Parts: sequence; C-alpha cells; structure tokens
Amino acid sequence: MTDLKLSTVGAFKNIGSSGTVVLDDEQLRDLQKTLNEILADIVAVCDDKGLTYTLGGGTCLGAVRHHGFIPWDDDIDINIPRADFQAFKDAFRERFGDKYYLHAPGDTKGYNLLLSRVRKKGTSLVTREDFNNPEAGAFIDIFVIENTFDNKLLRAIHGIGCYFFGFAVSCRKFYRDRKGYMMVADRAGDRALSRVFRFKIAVGCLLSLISMDGWVRAGDRWNRLCRNDRSALVTVPTGRKFFWGEMYNREDICDTVTELYDGHDYKVPASTDKYLRNLYGDYMRIPGADEIEKHVFFEPFDLGH
Repeated sequence: MTDLKLSTVGAFKNIGSSGTVVLDDEQLRDLQKTLNEILADIVAVCDDKGLTYTLGGGTCLGAVRHHGFIPWDDDIDINIPRADFQAFKDAFRERFGDKYYLHAPGDTKGYNLLLSRVRKKGTSLVTREDFNNPEAGAFIDIFVIENTFDNKLLRAIHGIGCYFFGFAVSCRKFYRDRKGYMMVADRAGDRALSRVFRFKIAVGCLLSLISMDGWVRAGDRWNRLCRNDRSALVTVPTGRKFFWGEMYNREDICDTVTELYDGHDYKVPASTDKYLRNLYGDYMRIPGADEIEKHVFFEPFDLGH
C-alpha cells in the first residue's frame, strides 16, 4: 500500500486481516441474490412514482459487460438525481418500511455517511462504517446526483466545500470509531495504513466539538447547495472519484437508456460509454486477480436464510 493517500476507501477494498469475513462462492452467490432482490424493490418504487435512477459504478459495468453481477462483485450501486431523491425516500419508506431501513444523511440519527443506504432488516452485513451500527443489514448504496453551478467560480467553491466536508465527516467518523479502526490496522500489520488512520483520528479529535450528526447534516446541505435542477453540469461528490472526478453533462447521466441486468431491463446513464470510461478506463477488459476489489466485511455475516 505504498501509494495509500488520505482517502482510505481503496485501502478498505483490499485490506486483509484476521477478524474479517472472506466470502466463499456460495456465500457470495447468496449475497448477490439478496442484493438483486433489494434492487428490484428500489426499482419498483422508482418506476411506480416516475422517478429517475440509474445503475451506477460497478453495477452499471456489470450490466454492460456481464448483463448482471460482475462475477466476483459483492455490492450494488445506484444513482438518483437530487430532484427525485426526497420523493424516493418518502415513497420507499411508506411501501417498504417494514422490510428495509433507509439510512440517509440528515435524517438518520447516528448515521456517518454522506451517501445513502437501503439495508434489509433481519440480515447482518457489517462494514467499516458499522462498528456502532445496530442496523447493519445487507445493503445497496444510493449516490445522489447533485446539481452544480454553471458559474466557474461558484462551481469551484462548491467543489472545495464538498471535498472539505467529505474529509471532515470521514475524520470525525474515524475519531468516534477509533478503537475499531485501530484494531483493523493492528491486525493487518500495515504501518502505512496505521499512520493514515492515526492522522485521521487526530484530525477527527479536533473536529469533535461538533457531533457526528452535525457534520453529516452540514456536509449533506453543502453537497446539495446548487438548487438549479436545469444546470448544465451535475456531479456525484460522494462517488469513488469525488466532485471533479465525477462531473458530467446533465444529459449524459440523468437521461437514461435500458440495459439487461439479471433478466430485467434496468436504466443506465444515456452516455454509458462515457460514464464507464471515466470511472474505469478500458472497462471491457477483464481485470487480473490482483486488480479485483472486494469489500471488507466483519462478523457477524448473516443473510437471514
């Protein structure tokens, strides 16, 4: 991990240590089946209410390259424009509140992410964000597509603020859950990773005068700062490449086409090739074994079957 920077997202997709759950083939297939069932319920609500969504990240790649899950993948991502997200939350909770938790920044107490998650009740899928989460079920990540400003100066200010709040929320989370994070670093035996963890914990300590909920609410408000639903550009500041790395022309990602996924016609960005090349480069190339990313899960792992 010699190239490890202050972002620890990539590190947690490749770290190995005792105490983590390594899924065997049967467990992975069961997880993929469970996640596809959650996805079907999310899509049903979006379709019923006329709300826009697209398969995102590796899920979009899986649809294009495999017409379903990437064989070794263990999560599902979807994107929803800000204009449709509140209506989705209300409709989904009304229809499926007895079946799922919908964790969202700003309205879920104790939540520590700026993206949202739909989590299936009666299951357990514990990630690095869940050291203090009693509702850590199997989940799908929802990334909100945010408007951003057409004015270059305002857009720059928006982007800088998104980076700041993203880093602040991460550090504040590291400080709150410092025992769990340091346990992971110690078990991994990675000194570089340990140094980054300690740095983020120290920064989080300085930010601890404001609660975790306070930082998340502030970050979410900043991400949605631009209220112009017709702006030329949009961004996914909580995505894998952050604000500037995931900036698109509105029509490229908010307009949709369909792609076969798990036997269903699901929506993907209209400019699918542009979207996937931005995220993955030569996305049709099958990666080598040493390039495959997998999430780190912790005990207990239980899909409720």
